[in-house]
Amino acid sequence: MVDFVTKGLSSRLAMIISPLFVLAVLGVFLWQVDLRPQITPDFFFSTDSEIYKQDKRIADEFPFQQQILLNVTTAGSIADPNYHEKIDTLTQRILSVQGVSDVNSITRGPDDLEAARENPLWRRMLIGNNEESSFVVAFVNTDDFEPLVKKIEHIAEQEDNKWFDVRISGLPYIVEQIRRNLTQDMKTFTLGAVVLSAIVLFAVFRSVPVVIGALISSITAAMLTLIIQSFMGIPIGILTANLGTIVFVLTQSHVIFLVANWVNAARANKDAKLRETLKHTLPASFWAGMTTLLGFSSLIFVEAKPLNQLGIGGAIGTAAALFCAYTVFPSFLRLAKINPLEFTYALAKNFPLPRKIAVTLTILTIWIALGVGLTGMTKLETDPSLLSYFKEDSKLYDGLYHIDENGGSNPLLLVIKRQDGDTLDNSRSYDRMWELQQDLAAHDAVGSVISLPVIMAEGDEHWLGQLLPWNILLDILSKPQFGSVAKSFVNEDRTKALFMLRMKESGRERDRLEIIDEIEKIPAQHGFTLSAVGGTYYLQGELAAAVAASMTTGIITLIILFGVIAFIISGTIFVTVAVMICASCISALVIGTLGHARIPVDIISSPSMNICLGLIVDDMIHLTVTAKRHLKDKTKKGLRDWQAWVDALNTQSWPAIVSTLTIMIGFSVFALSDFPPSQRFGLEIVYGACLAVIIALGVFPFLATITEKDKAKIERKTKKAAKIKE
Repeated sequence: MVDFVTKGLSSRLAMIISPLFVLAVLGVFLWQVDLRPQITPDFFFSTDSEIYKQDKRIADEFPFQQQILLNVTTAGSIADPNYHEKIDTLTQRILSVQGVSDVNSITRGPDDLEAARENPLWRRMLIGNNEESSFVVAFVNTDDFEPLVKKIEHIAEQEDNKWFDVRISGLPYIVEQIRRNLTQDMKTFTLGAVVLSAIVLFAVFRSVPVVIGALISSITAAMLTLIIQSFMGIPIGILTANLGTIVFVLTQSHVIFLVANWVNAARANKDAKLRETLKHTLPASFWAGMTTLLGFSSLIFVEAKPLNQLGIGGAIGTAAALFCAYTVFPSFLRLAKINPLEFTYALAKNFPLPRKIAVTLTILTIWIALGVGLTGMTKLETDPSLLSYFKEDSKLYDGLYHIDENGGSNPLLLVIKRQDGDTLDNSRSYDRMWELQQDLAAHDAVGSVISLPVIMAEGDEHWLGQLLPWNILLDILSKPQFGSVAKSFVNEDRTKALFMLRMKESGRERDRLEIIDEIEKIPAQHGFTLSAVGGTYYLQGELAAAVAASMTTGIITLIILFGVIAFIISGTIFVTVAVMICASCISALVIGTLGHARIPVDIISSPSMNICLGLIVDDMIHLTVTAKRHLKDKTKKGLRDWQAWVDALNTQSWPAIVSTLTIMIGFSVFALSDFPPSQRFGLEIVYGACLAVIIALGVFPFLATITEKDKAKIERKTKKAAKIKE
């Protein structure tokens, strides 16, 4: 089968078809693919998630609009007439923006500042802590946030001055900032990956055809991935925005191993040499691709929508990378005159290690992995603050932090009903809800609470409201002429009410779900049952739990699957166990380091672990397949023969090192991002790739060939190390 495929790939017909294929992919890409990231407020979960459905049911039952918050701080007093004049101007300008349905401020809503101070609703909604600032709240009735946010930013910049400091926040604004960051990152990463890869490849191989072929193959694979995604109806989202760069780098890895085996091929005739190169490289690349595909596929079954989309896109990209590397690049390989950089050979010559050094390195790796992993995992932060998504010196971080400190920034929605089944439009329920309101507001993680009793308190401020029964007043506040405000906080049959909590993100040291568990117990103390929980705060908490669970189960599952593939390839239990131990070590080292360094694991950076595992397994597969090929020498006993691995390392350590170097440099461009999650994603892969190549080349061959004598030696050294430690 391999012979048949390699003959086809190396044929003259394939050489003619490949440029036509590249041009066809380019044409379809330009026609079909929309490169604008699509980020919406509900990007956290897929539509079939029960958690997401519950949140949507709350929104349907208690309709309310998204809000953009403008916090305006003054060096003087918010009672200053000049401040009021500026607030009124800002309010009117915001109100005139298309997509804004209404605006509340201390000059629009309450009668005056004093009325806002005395009214529970306006005080919580419009006045900051210590009365050093006030809020302008813009209600948004559009899903197209880009032009809306641009106009509001423009207005804020014009009104901002030394004594009138305007900060912007709110979910629509946050969503738009994430979209902008991803858009900029796509441009930066694409250009950076192409330029840096070209420099590295030319420096190592000193061949223009190799560089051009590698770039064309990698870019074609990235375009093909995005085309297939587009036809499947999967837009570019919060994670798939990085997919093009990932596929580009994956293709580079296949190309480098092809070039290395071309250099090592014995045949002089180019046709025969190409067939030999493809024959030796394709099986290893196929199985390496399978492990990478499994790594991405494990994300498909996670409920979180971004991870789900990355899993699908990554699986497509893995197949595209393998396909393009073996259909497009061979045409350029025929033309190549390669003069490899001696320095890279010098690095590779350090492998294989002398067996004694390999024993020591293995023991150290396992001990360090256990120590770092076990201690670091307990410190791993998998539910980071919303503030960690933005740089501390950015305007958004400043605005979000300030608003968070002045009443909370992240909404949590609680739907309550009476335990005895009574309705909520009577004085008994009203009194109990006031007590619940006060207890919820007293929780240290809650910035402010807006609820039905707070809304009703606004009606009580008017003389007519003081004369009317509570249920009649509720009917009046539910009518359109009063903005149907009550409908956002009580359902039609008056059996359920909504409490909207603005939760604090700054200084939060506990997981969101832990805090929510505490809050969920409060309604029962006042005779209420919790009917539903929703809001961004809750969705992010569940998302964090899903990410943490997927990391744990995903890593364990992948290690087992990689072991199965290793057994299929090698047919020996020693290679299988060696693959699983090395994969476990890389997982423990990366996760443990993140924990000790207090680097949060968020939805964007979490997939880096899957990629790191794929990298180490890829190198080990190439080594195993090559070692098996060298066993044709009858003097070698099998895959436990050290010499077979020495021979494999002599040819495969060089492409493994060059491939790792390319990956590290390719993903290092993520450090240029203004979006911290993207930075963490890229730098984690850089770190993991460095560890992976050391373990794959230095530890794996020894573990695959371990003998009873080696076991005894390791036991003695381990016992000695344990005594020293004691």
